[in-house]
Order: sequence, then C-alpha cells, then structure tokens
Amino acid sequence: MVTGSSVQETAARELADAGVGDAFVLRRDDDGALQVDCAECGHRYGPASRDPKVDAVMEERSIADLSPLNAVGMVERLVARHYYCPSCALLFAVNVQQHGDPVMLEWRLA
Repeated sequence: MVTGSSVQETAARELADAGVGDAFVLRRDDDGALQVDCAECGHRYGPASRDPKVDAVMEERSIADLSPLNAVGMVERLVARHYYCPSCALLFAVNVQQHGDPVMLEWRLA
C-alpha cells in the first residue's frame, strides 16, 4: 500500500539535484535535507522550505527602468525589485510592487 507520506518521500528524493527553472538547483545536504543552490555558481540559499529571495541581494529600481512606457504610470507608487544571487549576481526574479510592501514570497518546496 502506498501512503501519502511515502509518495512525498519518493517525490522529494527525485527532486535531488533537479533544476528549478534556469536559476536554481535542488540538492540534498549531508543530513538529507533539500537545499536550494544557485544553478550558475552553486551558492547555497538555504532550505527549500524558504524562498531564495530571503537570502538574495535585492535592488529597488524605478518601474520606468523596465520600459519607457512605465514613465507615465504610477512611478512614485510602484517599484521594481530585482533579486540577485549574492555570489555571482545572477538575476533570478523581478517583482513590481508598491513602495513599502513586504517581499513577495512565492515558493515553499518542502
């Protein structure tokens, strides 16, 4: 009989050393915990249960930097947040949010 737990364990094992998009690789650490690494340089962001943005370098830029058409929009109200690997500066996410909003966490894999 296959239980929900064993299905999750099998899926987690299959994720080891699996790519997540072009920016991340999932690997098991020495204790078997699933970790998120940069696909470019191998920087360890931390456990897969935490969004890599928490450990990234973040730069806030004007939305007008994304497109000249945005210059006529809500430039004072919105910001483009760029998230980079702290070791190799690989850009892995850009979120457009209101100034002062908390970081938009988008994943939790484990």
